[in-house]
Amino acid sequence: MKNAVDFIVFALTHAKRESIPEGAKLPIGIDECGSDPWEYLYGTTGARVTQALLDERYEHFYSKKGWSREAFATATENWAALRRRAADCQGLLDSFLGTDVTANYCYSAWCTERGAIDDIERPFEIGEAVFFRNSDGRMSHVGFICGFENGEPLAVEARGIRFGVVVTRLSERPWTHRGLVTQKLSYDREYRDEPVVLAVKSPMIQGEHIMHLQKALNALGYYCGAPDGRCGRITMSGVREFVSRHAAV
Repeated sequence: MKNAVDFIVFALTHAKRESIPEGAKLPIGIDECGSDPWEYLYGTTGARVTQALLDERYEHFYSKKGWSREAFATATENWAALRRRAADCQGLLDSFLGTDVTANYCYSAWCTERGAIDDIERPFEIGEAVFFRNSDGRMSHVGFICGFENGEPLAVEARGIRFGVVVTRLSERPWTHRGLVTQKLSYDREYRDEPVVLAVKSPMIQGEHIMHLQKALNALGYYCGAPDGRCGRITMSGVREFVSRHAAV
C-alpha cells in the first residue's frame, strides 16, 4: 500500500507554484513544488496532451457541456505544443496509484472515517480526501489535504480546465464531505500511537516515519540531508536545530 504523504509530495510537484499561499506548511520544500505543473482535462490520469487527445475530449465531453470550439481552444492553447500533462480531479490520485475510477467511487469504496465535514470533529490529516457532493447525492469532485496555513487546511486539487492542479484554502471552496483513503493509502497511524525516541544508533532507526520527518524539517529549513528514512547524524543535527529554536525558554 502506498503512503499518503508520498502521494501529496507527488501531487505538489504537479501543482502550479503561484497558487500556493505564502506561509503554507507543506511536506515538501516550496522550491520542489510545481516542478512539473499539470493541467486539468476531464477523463485523464496524467496523460501527455496531444492535439488528438484534445479533439477527442472536446467531441466526447466538453462540446456536450456547452463549450464552443473557440473557447475550448483558448483554454487549452499551447498545451500540446508544450507537451503538458493533464489529469482530472480523481485522475491526480489515479495517476499515482495506477487506477482509473471516479471521485464518487473513491469516496464510497476507498474511504473510511467518512462523512459530512460538519459532522466530523477529528483534525484533518495530510492526504485526506475532501469532496463536493452534488444535488444527486454523488461526489462530483475531490481534492486532498496537503498542508496548513496558520492552522487552516490546504487542499491540492485538479480544479478545472482554466486552473489546472492548484493549492487552495479549504474555506475558499465549497467542500462538503471528507474521508481517509485507507483502502489505497497508508496514514502511518502506528507511528502516531507510539512515540519514537530519536537517536543515532547502530543499527540506525529506520522507517517511513523518519523519511516524513526529514522531508518536513527540510521544508522548514532544518537540513536533515536527502530523505532516506534513516536516522543518522545529519538527521539528528536538523532535529536538534529545530528543538533549540522552538524549545520553551
